[in-house]
Amino acid sequence: MRITSGISWAAITAVAQLVLLLGCGGAKPNLHLAQGDIVRLQSEAGRMAKDPDSKALLDTSLKLSHRAAAEGENRIEEAIQIMDEARTAALTSMAAATAFRHQGDADSCRHSAANVHRDWMDAVRMLEQTEKVAGRTARGVERKSPALPPARSLPEMLDTPSQAIIDPAEVSSALTRWKAAAERYHVPVAEAEGKVMSALTRAESPELSIPIRNGHLRLAAWAILDLSYRVHAEASRERCRQLWAEALEFTEFRDGALWAMVDLERSMKDNVRHQLEEERARSADREQALYESLKQFEGKFATIRREARGTILSLSDILFAFGKSDLNREAELNLAKMAVILEQFPEMLILVEGHTDNIGSEEVNLKLSERRAVAVHDFLAEQGLAPDRMGTKGYGMSQPVESNTTPEGRSKNRRVDLVIREK
Repeated sequence: MRITSGISWAAITAVAQLVLLLGCGGAKPNLHLAQGDIVRLQSEAGRMAKDPDSKALLDTSLKLSHRAAAEGENRIEEAIQIMDEARTAALTSMAAATAFRHQGDADSCRHSAANVHRDWMDAVRMLEQTEKVAGRTARGVERKSPALPPARSLPEMLDTPSQAIIDPAEVSSALTRWKAAAERYHVPVAEAEGKVMSALTRAESPELSIPIRNGHLRLAAWAILDLSYRVHAEASRERCRQLWAEALEFTEFRDGALWAMVDLERSMKDNVRHQLEEERARSADREQALYESLKQFEGKFATIRREARGTILSLSDILFAFGKSDLNREAELNLAKMAVILEQFPEMLILVEGHTDNIGSEEVNLKLSERRAVAVHDFLAEQGLAPDRMGTKGYGMSQPVESNTTPEGRSKNRRVDLVIREK
């Protein structure tokens, strides 16, 4: 049968798709009844959405569904286009939720590895105290922290596709970047690439209306956004595997230091063992005196605790503006008071450690933590503390003391620690 009217094949295809969605019958089309699998996807996405990204994407999907229903009254082709976006937005919401969950898992792995790392440092500190009294150095003990392979950087995320016109060249460039990242993490990319290329090809058709053309470009952007969340999920899984391997390694290092200490103590004569006990008691008395002197800072400005590796004074994130490394006036006042106290304990070394939460990349957070540690170090030096008593170390997000899954936990992880111990 020949088609003699001016209706395009694209319009005929759109009508056929809508008929399949709506079913046959003479009733007025109702896109709310046509959503079917979209509603199921949105329901599943709603159960998964626990983070701002996935919730926002789900909200976008729901809004698109409502728009599709409104458009379907008069513009069937546009309605189907919008329904495709609603479906893709729901799928992307689930990908974002999965990425968030794996990011939380990686944070738990990071927390566990940090605890084991601190246990190892405590064991080394106790061993060194024993070696000092025994006059011998244990061999075969790991004392230098091995460097964890740096996290591989990922491309910048695309914004959520909106009604704004999307540049095809920008979409193609983003696909290239995220395809390379996906291949590094062994994330399947063929399906996403096929969706993007198909959408870009369709958008080139001169017969399309501007809304339909822009809709195809948005679908291409949605496919890339979905891929980017899947890459982030796999990157978090890989980081978790690395951190667990690191935790096992530090467990062996800790046990090695503890056994070396036991062997040294076992070989000591009674008088030397007595000397060790006296040395530990004297050191504990000085650390207790330091602890009592610093307790005045406990509260809004800092928290204080004692570990085998020394007295730990954790300075809260109120020292700095978000993402900055410049000390504020209140922080300077408290640090100046602290320097007066530390001058009374000249035998103590001070290691200034910078720490961050997990907002942002590992590389950015590492550099920020280093700058913050240096800022505190330099200010304390200006207050008269000898620079040769102090050192700095930036840990970025690698040493959390709480989970980063809550605002309260992230606040506690954004800190500068002063680790104070005897030389």
